[in-house]
Amino acid sequence: MNNKVILFDWGGVVEVPATEYKIMRDIMYSLGFRNIKEEEVHDEFLTCTSCSIFDSITDKEENDKVIKEFLSKFSGDIEVTNEHLNKFKELYRELMAINPYYKEVSDYIYSLRNRCEIGILSNVQMLDKFRQNSHFNYGPLNYRYLSCELGMTKPNRDIFEYVNNDLKGKNILFLDDNPNNIVVPKELGWNVYLVKKDGDFEGIRNACEEFLKE
Repeated sequence: MNNKVILFDWGGVVEVPATEYKIMRDIMYSLGFRNIKEEEVHDEFLTCTSCSIFDSITDKEENDKVIKEFLSKFSGDIEVTNEHLNKFKELYRELMAINPYYKEVSDYIYSLRNRCEIGILSNVQMLDKFRQNSHFNYGPLNYRYLSCELGMTKPNRDIFEYVNNDLKGKNILFLDDNPNNIVVPKELGWNVYLVKKDGDFEGIRNACEEFLKE
């Protein structure tokens, strides 16, 4: 096996981009909350175009606390209880589990295992790991860099420097669908490919094949 590593983002690369804030708004309506504006949920949920307020939380109790605080911003006169919390998490997992993914891309990634090392570098919250694993199957990956396990998020430099140090001496290709997330990797000398929106299997395959020819 050579020293080449291909790292993949998840949302927008393997999974069809999800609009979690819309799902969250609908769940909050089912919890009895009212007069919730979608744009307000969006603004409270996202901290940048590629990360949410939950993505860097590594502790379950802290994650539950932040979810309750998040819900409280939209609950009005309703006091958010553990029952609300548990129902929210249950419905979130149930509704997000059906979000589609690009199986062709997922299958191709695993076809690379005998040609190079493969891994994931993704902003993901604890509640999404179950779904991500069903799409990506963590088991055969050589490397797994998840924001909710590292406490760091893209596009911040610290997560890329962490990965760069961990993969010292490796020749890296990183594929992501957000242009902000490939700036630091390019500065660090990685090969990068900006994945096109709405499915880009051919582009992903071509980028990987060209990288492996070098």
